[in-house]
Amino acid sequence: MNLLKITLILTLAIQFHLLPAQKPQIVTVDGEAQVEFPDFKSRLEVEQEAFDKAKVNALEQAFGTAIIQGNSTYMKNLQTNKKVETSTVFNMIANTYVKGEVLEVLKKEFKEIEGEMEIGGKKKTVKELRCTVRIKARELTENTATCDTYLLDCPDKRCQKTDFHNDDPLYLFFSSPSDGYVSVFLDDGNVAQCLLPYTRLPKTYQNGVPVSAFKEYIFFSPEENLTYFESKVYTDSYVLYTDQLHEQNRIFILFSPTPIEAPALKAGLNMEILSDFEKEKGYQVPRALESEKFQDWLIKSRLRKDDLGVKTIDITISK
Repeated sequence: MNLLKITLILTLAIQFHLLPAQKPQIVTVDGEAQVEFPDFKSRLEVEQEAFDKAKVNALEQAFGTAIIQGNSTYMKNLQTNKKVETSTVFNMIANTYVKGEVLEVLKKEFKEIEGEMEIGGKKKTVKELRCTVRIKARELTENTATCDTYLLDCPDKRCQKTDFHNDDPLYLFFSSPSDGYVSVFLDDGNVAQCLLPYTRLPKTYQNGVPVSAFKEYIFFSPEENLTYFESKVYTDSYVLYTDQLHEQNRIFILFSPTPIEAPALKAGLNMEILSDFEKEKGYQVPRALESEKFQDWLIKSRLRKDDLGVKTIDITISK
């Protein structure tokens, strides 16, 4: 169970612009990928690599392959091999540009495959992992919001990190080419915790924190020069913790040019993960909802809001 300890620390109204919506194409498509399973990688790491590449394969089957040549970008249709220049927006998965995003994973299966290869005249047994997926996906359009965002372990955008240890702080760098609204969730497989909007923000901020185009933000920091809001009393800062040897969680960053309707969050959903000492010191847990309900809300939101962009970042927390 992941623990986010909060030190509570707002207000700034930022204008936004409404963008016209286009109905993107939504399809159900299969994909597969096979990756090496070396001894120095954990099963969890290899599964994630194979899963990401299988999603890329499915998205390429549905919407084509992105080819970048010089200053031009082309889309190649895998059925006809026809190449067309495009100015569309792209998503990146497993270091690959794709013209679509996954809305829902309908099937995910793994199979270990063993074989032999000859190295230096000697036969060696090699192991690989094959992942097959079936996904519901949508094509990205010019109205799908895009952003540049990543996680940090210090309040400096150079401190980019995804592998954390107990008691490491968590920060988020965010910038976008357009005005909009941001919400952030951490899902540990059991509970999805809302990291942004902050817990004590007024209700007017519950449908996403407003951000300005091309401005760089570092969220979750109470430092005077970085605090997003005029008053630090509204800012939540986070510390990561796990009681397992290694644990993998997923961060969801939602960005839209229009407000994001919030899910039904509960206060103190997993207060039991706090010790008596932490409770006495005033630590709290973020508002949250069960993972299954969060995923259901997210899928419906993405189907309903054509302009909603979602970026996922997997993190590892080690004891």
